[in-house]
Amino acid sequence: MFGDISVEEFLRDYWQKKPLLIRQAFPNFQSPITQDELAGLACETDTARIVIEKGGEHPWEVRHGAFDEDDFSHLPETHWTLLVNDTDQHLPELKAVMEPFRFIPDWRIDDLMISFAVEGGSVGPHVDEYDVFLLQAQGQRRWQITTQAAHPDNFLPDLELRIMSDFVAEQEWVVEPGDLLYLPPNVPHYGVALNECLTYSVGFRAPSQADMLERLLEDSLEDPRLKRRFSDSGRLPQQHSGELTASDMDSLVDFLVDALPQDEHSLQLWLGKYLTIPKTNTPPLEAEIISRAEFGKLIRQKKRFEKVLDARILYFLLGNNVHLFTNGNHYELGSQHIQFIEYLCQSTILLHKNYAYFLTDEICFDTLHTLLETGIFLAKK
Repeated sequence: MFGDISVEEFLRDYWQKKPLLIRQAFPNFQSPITQDELAGLACETDTARIVIEKGGEHPWEVRHGAFDEDDFSHLPETHWTLLVNDTDQHLPELKAVMEPFRFIPDWRIDDLMISFAVEGGSVGPHVDEYDVFLLQAQGQRRWQITTQAAHPDNFLPDLELRIMSDFVAEQEWVVEPGDLLYLPPNVPHYGVALNECLTYSVGFRAPSQADMLERLLEDSLEDPRLKRRFSDSGRLPQQHSGELTASDMDSLVDFLVDALPQDEHSLQLWLGKYLTIPKTNTPPLEAEIISRAEFGKLIRQKKRFEKVLDARILYFLLGNNVHLFTNGNHYELGSQHIQFIEYLCQSTILLHKNYAYFLTDEICFDTLHTLLETGIFLAKK
């Protein structure tokens, strides 16, 4: 994928450090989805946007989906872009596009966004706060980048998009289908369609400390022990009523700190759940009650099992146990089952010739049975 550069060299020299253009990273690449199919998808999801630089109600107008056919019939001839996020949660063919990028762990990968742009279509010069791979799938696009900092006052006012008002290109490329551009976080870039084009954007998850702390505190509020109120039995008379004494300060700090997770183990388990919680716009998985006997019958029939597209799954080893997390749920198995867990996480389709050996173990059998009941995997004909 990186030509003469190995994955190890890419991670050492470029990842989160500097941009890299790889010509024909995917030779003869054929887009699994057409522009009409992308428009159809935009009519089914609220993760779609249309950005109109010229010809809208105002410059850089943003319209939000889900759309209908009439929304596309009244667009100008040039200078607009359709963007659809989370496309990998809709079509297996699009999920497969992300497979080559799994040298970065799954928990770090966010989604596949696909954009279709007519001539002049763009979302303006901007920065992203996360790593991104930009794969040209159809047509030609001109990319420009700069090392100039994106200062807070260098953005156009009163717009929904954060578009840089001052952008001076230092490097420029015209990309063709199969070309891949990697951009680390916070590199100002500007892409403009030279003709009708499709661009695939593989974005990476980079939660902020504020995001994580907010969710940690939100989840911690469910702990019954946090209903305990501050107490100060044994208090002595205080001479100055307006003073917060050092001893009271220490008591209040200890009281507050005690509300946070007190051990690394509980924080690790919380991280596993946090990193696998589906996005807010993701519908809940459809659970299906299947008895152990019915599941056993499926195994004997050599059924294949397919991981649902919006499944989030990871594991980590801790002591003598392996902890598996799927869409916010936690399962604990002995470390002797690590190969089975690795197989579940790595595979999108489970075939009988590969899973039969594992399922002779009752723990493995029960685990896959549970994942089938919770909708992480589906039985296929």
